[in-house]
This record gives sequence, C-alpha cells and structure tokens, in this order.
Amino acid sequence: MNAGSVAQTLAERLVAEWYSLDESVIPAHVHAATTRCIKDTLGVALAARALGVGMAGVQVALQDASVPQSALWGAGLRVSMEDAALANGMLSHALDFDDTHAAAIVHSSSVLVPAALAVGEAVQASGRSILAALVVGYQVAARLGRLAPGPFQDNGFQATSVLGTFAAAIVAARLMRLSPDQALNALGIAGSMASGSMAYLSDGSDVKQMHPGWAAMSGIRAAKFARAGFRGPRAIFEHRLGIFHSFARVDITDTWRDACGAPWEVALMGPKPYPACLCVHAPVQAMLQLRSEGWVSPDRIEDIREIRCEGPQWYRELVFEPAASKIAPRTPYEARFSAPWSMARALLDGGLDVRSFSPEKLSDPVAGALAARTAFTAEELPEFPASFPARVTVTLADGARRSAYVAHNLGTPGNPMTDDDIEAKFQACMAAVLPPARADELSHCIAGLVEGNGAQQLFECLGRLDPAGMQPEISTYKETEKC
Repeated sequence: MNAGSVAQTLAERLVAEWYSLDESVIPAHVHAATTRCIKDTLGVALAARALGVGMAGVQVALQDASVPQSALWGAGLRVSMEDAALANGMLSHALDFDDTHAAAIVHSSSVLVPAALAVGEAVQASGRSILAALVVGYQVAARLGRLAPGPFQDNGFQATSVLGTFAAAIVAARLMRLSPDQALNALGIAGSMASGSMAYLSDGSDVKQMHPGWAAMSGIRAAKFARAGFRGPRAIFEHRLGIFHSFARVDITDTWRDACGAPWEVALMGPKPYPACLCVHAPVQAMLQLRSEGWVSPDRIEDIREIRCEGPQWYRELVFEPAASKIAPRTPYEARFSAPWSMARALLDGGLDVRSFSPEKLSDPVAGALAARTAFTAEELPEFPASFPARVTVTLADGARRSAYVAHNLGTPGNPMTDDDIEAKFQACMAAVLPPARADELSHCIAGLVEGNGAQQLFECLGRLDPAGMQPEISTYKETEKC
C-alpha cells in the first residue's frame, strides 16, 4: 500500500467484487437456484394473502395514491415500487414460511425477491437482469450475515431486516443502473435506514412480519437517494459507529478481510418445510421421527412423562422461554416461535402446515397439556449454525426413554429439500390462491424468467392475480418422512 493511501472498506470490497457481475458468467444451476427462491417466495406470500395474514402492508399501499409501477401481489393492481416492495415483503414473511440462509441466519428471499420484482417491473428490466441482481443481493446478504451469525439477534435486532436493507439497496441500485460509486453511496445511506427490533418475542405481536418489507422498501429508497447525488459513509459496516458495532456489538475490523463464503450463496438458501421459526424445525422433525417409529402416538399421549429437547443455547430465549407463552401461545405468531407447542402439534397431527397455527388450534387443551411436559437443556452441537440441530428424548411413564437426533434440519445444505418437495410446497400454497390451471401458468412464468420476454410475462401474470380469484380452501403440506 502506498503511503497516504486509504484502506479499502468492506462496502467498497462488496461493490468491487460483486456489483458489476457479468450476467453471462452466472451458471445455469445458479439461475435455477434463484428461480426456486422466487417460486418459493411467491408461493408463501400468496398463501399469506389468501389467509389474510400480513395484510397491513397491503392496506397501507392501497391507502396511498401512488404511481402504478409494480404489482401488489394478489390485489390485482399496481402501486409504487416502494409500496409494492413493502407490502409484498410483509406477505413473504407473514407465515414464517420463507427460506433462510442458515449460516448467515438471514431470510434473504423475503427481502430480495419483493425488491427485485418491484424495481424490475418499474424499470422494465429483463428476466436475466433481475436474476443477476438477485444473485448479487444474495451474495451481499450472506457475506454480511456470515460475519456475525447470532450477535444481531442476541442484541435484540433481526439480522434479516438490518442486513437485508443493504442487500436490497444493491439489488435496486443495479436494476436502476446506478454507477458503482452510486451503489457504494446506497450502501452507506442504507445504514441509516436499517432497523428491526425483536421485542415481538415479548407478546407475539405482528411487527416481525414487517421487517423484510421495510428492508426491501428502504433499500429502494437508499438507491434513489444515491441516484439523486446523496452520499453515504464508506465505512458503514466496520467503523466504531457502524452497523456491526451498533447493532451486533461485534468488531469486524480485523476479521472481514479474511472472511469467505460460498461462490454462489443463493445455492445455499434453504426453503422451509414448516411455517415456523427455524429453531423449531429440528425438534419437530425429531418428534416426527419418534412418532414414525411408533415410540410415541397421539392415541397414547398420557404415557408421556417428559419431552426433553437439547439444542444450542440460542434456542432457549427464541423458542423455549418464557415457559408460559411457549406452552400456551397467545397468538398464531407466538406459536410459530414455540418449540414445545409445535412439537405437541406435530405429534398430534403428524406434521405442521399453515393451518396448524390457527386460533382454533391454539385453544386445543391437549396440545397445551403436552407442551407443558417439555423441558430444554442447552447443548453445544457441532452442526450449529450451518444447520439448526436438536436432540429430542421422550421419557414414558414407566421410565423407558428413546431419543432422536436431527443433525441437519430439512431444507439446509446438509439435508436439502428436493425439487419435488419444493414443488409440493408451492402447489399446497397455490391451492389457497388459484385454480390449478392458473397456478400452473404462474409456475411456467417463473420458470421462463430467464427467457427473452419472461419478465414481462411474469409481471402480467402477477398483475392479474386479484382477491376474486382466491380459493376458499388451503391445502396442506406436511413433511413427515425426512428426518
């Protein structure tokens, strides 16, 4: 380094390495992985829309007299790109059914897909341009999340909403064709828009649903400010007053330069088999394994003395405590963050689906009584955080016990969902939204995004979705076999 030169910042490296990525170098399997993320996101978002969950963003968008630029999914109309990103991002996360980058602990797709489709439609981007912008966004979200997987949440902030704002800013900047210097400013500006308190854990309130939508909208705003000539700090990530110090209380000054990730982070996105917090999944899978072995049965729950789960300490506050609200969740969203209740529900029903968290299910005294027999022991398990493992031991009234260990929860790289699994999930979500023929049309448009006019066809398809076409029934998707 020459005397007087300034060291490269993390934001500068991210822009230098990824912002100007040549579309032609993206491999076919990465295009396929990105398309799967779009499909999964649209599926869970439209299912939420049909169930009337996460609708506040839609209502806010409808109240605004905004320029009709981008489709409001399931509403049959268009609003501004910011309003569309906010509302569609909220729907994408409303059921907690959206995918996760486990190693980064970030729900990237529920931020990036709404942002990319909203901006892409507004600027009439090609399908390949949208896919390339998404690939860059997934790289940024994962690289940032990998630097501190857990500390954001430990300090009361959801990494998805904090870090997703920066990834959305990069996606929006690229689709708006901003210069690399403008993209760098967008990252700096995004730092003053990032947010996302986890205080929703105190009462099961709705605000977490807003986080991805807010990040998507804020990223677009940051890019617009940068396009207008506004400047942001270059050292927004590693400075002592920057994001990692302020939100995660982590000093990355000496670590970020040596940090590495996957060549294509989007390929590591894990779709969820259950509409619940990721920390719930391995305990549920372990319970279902014991059920499939005949060790426990919904017909003999009186034989169960204790259900003990072992997992990382991180699980305790997220899905096991405080005990009162985890045993008897007050809201559907609180139930999605309860391992005791979710394990009980899975044992009784043979799986979890979007109907498992209805108000009627929450009032079931049998599930509550079974959840009350659950205990948790913190145990450092080697697969965490690349996966979210757990061991469940059931002790019967006669003292007999049996354990099931899930090292890699379904949907993570160590135990991926198959294409058939993902298609089954999508079709189950679509059963709440569209007749089979129209669901197939949407699926075809998503698959064709990489083709010449694929983006326009997808936007036209999304624009035609309206409340009148919503189906009265929601199909079930239960994963009961793969543990």
